[in-house]
Amino acid sequence: MEQALSTGNSVYDPDMGAGDGNRNMTDLAGFLSLQTIVGKRNTFSTQKEAYSDTTNIAGKTVPLDLKGIIDWTDLALEELEKVYEECLEANWDGYGAMPISRETYSKARKLLRMIPPSLPRPDISTEPDGEIIFEWYKEKYFVFVISVGGNNLITYAGLFGKSNRIHGTEYFTDELPEIIHHCIRRLSHRVV
Repeated sequence: MEQALSTGNSVYDPDMGAGDGNRNMTDLAGFLSLQTIVGKRNTFSTQKEAYSDTTNIAGKTVPLDLKGIIDWTDLALEELEKVYEECLEANWDGYGAMPISRETYSKARKLLRMIPPSLPRPDISTEPDGEIIFEWYKEKYFVFVISVGGNNLITYAGLFGKSNRIHGTEYFTDELPEIIHHCIRRLSHRVV
């Protein structure tokens, strides 16, 4: 099910495919494999930090029953809305970035709602080509990224160790593609 990537010394170009709508995921995957990822926030551990198992009611600390799955979808949708509003205008980054289109925002909302709440919440960001990125970061060399634009394609790249890489493109449908679900689940179940 997984694909091997070339191990060439690719350099990530944030403008890759900006003019013709095509993305070179080999470049993105090469960037992930070459970049030393340090100091990033572990998106898996923050799930536990974001919620308390107690609350304060009328001055008393009361335990909460959090045995079920906490649905992070609303928080992620709020984050997506903020990202969209910040990147509506061309040159939002000061380096000529393309604005995020309403169609890209709509596709990203739909994709975000497809991710089961049992999986970790992604970090949400944008690329200069106007696409929206969802990233799951576990630790150095353990990261998975998906990108969505208005073109009905979902591109993805991931590292599962120094030499275990995957990348590809899936069509945007009404369900989260199985390969993407598998990769997020695989990253989240890795024992650190």
